[in-house]
Amino acid sequence: MPEFDVVIRGGTVIDGTRVAPYRADVGIVGGRIARVSGRLAGDARRELDASGCYVAPGAVDLHCHYDAQVNWDPYCTLSGWHGITSLTIGQCGFGFAPTRPEDREANMEMMCRIEAIPMDAMRAGLRWDWISFPEYLDSLANNQQLGVNVGSLVPYSPLRAYVMGVEASRERTELTDDERAQIQNLFRESMRAGAFGFSADKSLEDRPEDGSFLPTHVAADEEFYALAEILREFGVGHIGWTRGIPDRMGENQDREMLMRLMELSGRPLQWGLVMQVPGEPGIHREQLDWIAGVQRAGWPMYAQSMAVWVSQTFTLEDWNGMDTSPHWLEATVGDIAQRLARLSDPVRRPGLRADMDASGRGNPEAWDKVSVLEVAESRNYAREGRSVGQIARERGCHPVDAFLDLSVDEGLRTRFSWEDQHVPSPEILTHPGTHVSLSDGGAHTRYQTSGAWPTVFLAEWVRDRELMPIEEAAWKMSALPAWIAGFHDRGTLREGQAADVIVYDLEALGLDEPHYAHDFPGNERRLVQKATGYRYTLINGAITLEDSEPTGELSGRLLRSTEMHG
Repeated sequence: MPEFDVVIRGGTVIDGTRVAPYRADVGIVGGRIARVSGRLAGDARRELDASGCYVAPGAVDLHCHYDAQVNWDPYCTLSGWHGITSLTIGQCGFGFAPTRPEDREANMEMMCRIEAIPMDAMRAGLRWDWISFPEYLDSLANNQQLGVNVGSLVPYSPLRAYVMGVEASRERTELTDDERAQIQNLFRESMRAGAFGFSADKSLEDRPEDGSFLPTHVAADEEFYALAEILREFGVGHIGWTRGIPDRMGENQDREMLMRLMELSGRPLQWGLVMQVPGEPGIHREQLDWIAGVQRAGWPMYAQSMAVWVSQTFTLEDWNGMDTSPHWLEATVGDIAQRLARLSDPVRRPGLRADMDASGRGNPEAWDKVSVLEVAESRNYAREGRSVGQIARERGCHPVDAFLDLSVDEGLRTRFSWEDQHVPSPEILTHPGTHVSLSDGGAHTRYQTSGAWPTVFLAEWVRDRELMPIEEAAWKMSALPAWIAGFHDRGTLREGQAADVIVYDLEALGLDEPHYAHDFPGNERRLVQKATGYRYTLINGAITLEDSEPTGELSGRLLRSTEMHG
């Protein structure tokens, strides 16, 4: 009888612990790493050739929004195509559990508005065979075969709405004693079912479909302290905290609140997003200095950072990229007909122009990064491929008018491209207080492909720019986020760990051209981008991708904190 189920032979192992790469075979038995050694003598049911490749732990994604998509896409693509083997859902305080039947539409509308997940796809693709959070986990475990491992935080917005009602949860800032007790009991029940902590969103860039506030926006600090106390009872998981771009963490009160959450829970906290702001280098540097000081004081805090350049492709039919600007927020809530009526209203134009002037984007030069990618009407063909800034200069008008006049003329169907909305910073990526495990996968599916971050990080930053040694990159991609999440049996290639492995040819790693696919329920369209250079992806010891193509193997698991930690 073979000694191993699988042996990966002839590769260079990067085990995720920052040990220098070394030549070794990797033997797998029962879905776990059984042995890592120079040349394994035992035979195997299947041997994989890793010559010329690195053998590394799969990437872990700490910030994505596959809460809906996992119901119909077991590989959680784009992530599953790009070396991600484990991920967490329930981020930013968004999700679908707990949800009463009468509140399902409201929760889907919130995800549609903020995370730009197509409404028709959710209506067609969600089973809704759950009400409580434990039932949602059971639904994923029992009714959905998985091509990646999935763990979940408890999103606080639906939890608060479940107890208070949707409308009250967006308005009332205080809980009654009974409501607080209900929320604590429901969170305790969720942790017993295997949740990995909780998440919340305080970013005013994120607004629900009516333009008001999220439940987490109006919730008092004491509510989160009450959750942190429950989290301490279990001693597992982490807190996910969304603050916006930039994260608006200037007030000491806010920072003290996050410190208090770690003190009460005893668990890691990761917040987002730290990024460089054009013309204001002091913002991200001050944040990095603060995180460094927090860590020196012994607190497990990490900031999220993105390794990809984010350029969005969008139409004004459903885009919410200017929600921090009050006049734009008011004009872009509602359905397409309502948006069109407001954006074509000349009375509203001065306010829309003033918002852009106040943000520093009131001149044509600021709009040279916004291009007309595709027009809907033949009469506008001459504008394809040109920037909004160019059009504004030629017309002698404000760029907002150039932008909106074209879009309104085409019923908001004009497709634009906004380049370099996020530009990665080497200073941020290399900082010991940041992680790079942020894709936003499952969200903004018509606009961007940031789920490709592991491929970009390895090919662009490690191979081409030599930003850090590859063993440091593997730690950043796998071991660190697994530790933060509480996935204690994943993230490294050490004996006894789950056999979540990627085998890749670093020189061949790259990206296919992005293109649209109609592969969501209801034939909804999304922007996709596949990878090259991954020879094998293994999840729990089974090969799920070979030469970057899915094998049909669905060996992923619903991860439960209770199963890992007793």
